[in-house]
Amino acid sequence: MGWLTRRRRSGSGPRLSHVTRAAVRAARARAAAAGLEPDDDRSRRGTERHVVFRGGDAELAKRYLLDLPPVEERLLRYVVRTPDGTWGRDSGGLYLEALRPWQRDASAADCTGTVVAVAGLRGLVLAARGQGDNFIAEVACGRCEHEWYDGLRYQAVTAVRCPHCGALNGVDSGCVNVNPF
Repeated sequence: MGWLTRRRRSGSGPRLSHVTRAAVRAARARAAAAGLEPDDDRSRRGTERHVVFRGGDAELAKRYLLDLPPVEERLLRYVVRTPDGTWGRDSGGLYLEALRPWQRDASAADCTGTVVAVAGLRGLVLAARGQGDNFIAEVACGRCEHEWYDGLRYQAVTAVRCPHCGALNGVDSGCVNVNPF
């Protein structure tokens, strides 16, 4: 697992998970190398534990989150707050907490981007059910063909800005469909 060590409370009791000091030092070193700083908000939502960082660049934040070992604990989330949105990673993969307001209006788009791949089914299913405003997809810029991960609205056109050339892309996720089950 890398981040967590498991041990039993007693011989027959439940297994407890705890973060090792070496893992915390390694995580902080990786975060510092990515230009991230620990955030003072060590928030908990119910029984969930959030490890929160802040940074100035969403692309570095996404790269940091994608380079983490797989998150196997269901109640553990890594969150990076950036000026361009709050990104996170949990057992379901990479996610964007909410789209930015400007992403809902793609009328000012410079070009038309394309969906390359969907990055995770859980976010897609939640967006299809209306329980989230976005899902994560790998998209390609219509101007320079650079590929990156971003949040898209389900069955709608979303405005996304290319981190490579700065072009505002209108990306239509109408090609992505979830059949009800």
